[in-house]
Amino acid sequence: MKLSPGQSLVLLILIGLALSGWLYGIHWKRIANGSGFSDDERLIIQLQDQIRTLTEANAALNGIIHDAENRAPTPPDLPEKSSLPSSSQ
Repeated sequence: MKLSPGQSLVLLILIGLALSGWLYGIHWKRIANGSGFSDDERLIIQLQDQIRTLTEANAALNGIIHDAENRAPTPPDLPEKSSLPSSSQ
């Protein structure tokens, strides 16, 4: 069975794609197990989770503050300085 150069190229490309897909699948299986993360990567993941949690808590607290400001009664207008009794006599 003699292959032409074009057929050889197509065959090599298909073999390369199949091999790369197989290796990529093995890579993602390893990562899905969690065994593929280094200590630094685990720390980064924990810090990202903590940032997300703090961001959500911050948004909730800002919402509570905003609601409280909208419900708070406005203070009455303060009298003018000229209408205050003077204490110097």
